[in-house]
Amino acid sequence: MINFFKAKRDILIEIETQKLDVGDIVVSDTCAIERKEGFDYVISLTDNRLFEQLLRLKETYSSPMLIVEGLNKFVFDNINVKLSSVYGSLAYIINKLQINVIYTVNLEHTALLIERLALQTNFSNSNISNNRLVIRSAPKKLDPNERRQYIIEGLIECGNKKAKILIDRFKTPYEVFMSIRNTKVLYSRTGKPKGISGPISELKGFGYRFIEENQKLLFENENPNLIKNIEIQNCLEIKSKLIKE
Repeated sequence: MINFFKAKRDILIEIETQKLDVGDIVVSDTCAIERKEGFDYVISLTDNRLFEQLLRLKETYSSPMLIVEGLNKFVFDNINVKLSSVYGSLAYIINKLQINVIYTVNLEHTALLIERLALQTNFSNSNISNNRLVIRSAPKKLDPNERRQYIIEGLIECGNKKAKILIDRFKTPYEVFMSIRNTKVLYSRTGKPKGISGPISELKGFGYRFIEENQKLLFENENPNLIKNIEIQNCLEIKSKLIKE
């Protein structure tokens, strides 16, 4: 976002970067924006970051806004979240949280919207001069290990702590993904999940739900029969145990 504005020749507003505790862009003393790209919106919805961020935004600014950028067919085709959940969350944000939600096609459209919003807003805060935007500064440059951990944080039910545990144990995102694929969910005689067996089972804090959800997230679109085959295999193992007994 910052680089886009800097490269824009006909920019009509002044850009300032700061470390922000709340929101991504401050338009005025009353208005701030949380910006989510399509995939980021869905991921933050599944790991509960979204509503935490929006509630903090609403508590801090009287006119909070959410910009959802590029929530398109490509995103929907590559996520394992029901459409009803995605649109239900948007309806909740608008209706219950009373936060304005605006959809944009891409970064260029987002920048144009923010620029026009800034030009139309009367700034009353003495710390923010006319036609000035305050944008969240970019995080420090990540070292290779931090980048690997950042990738793993995109998994379902996987925050910073769990991501660090996985990278410390398996070293690379690829090995983490393979360990998830090679971990089995264990079932009781009645067919209810009771635990896991495999590489991930050696780590504390990871259960069957983590394995099930992330196997679907990582591999279901690549091979639609994978999860079905895993479920069949688990059922056969349960039957085999019952026959032996």
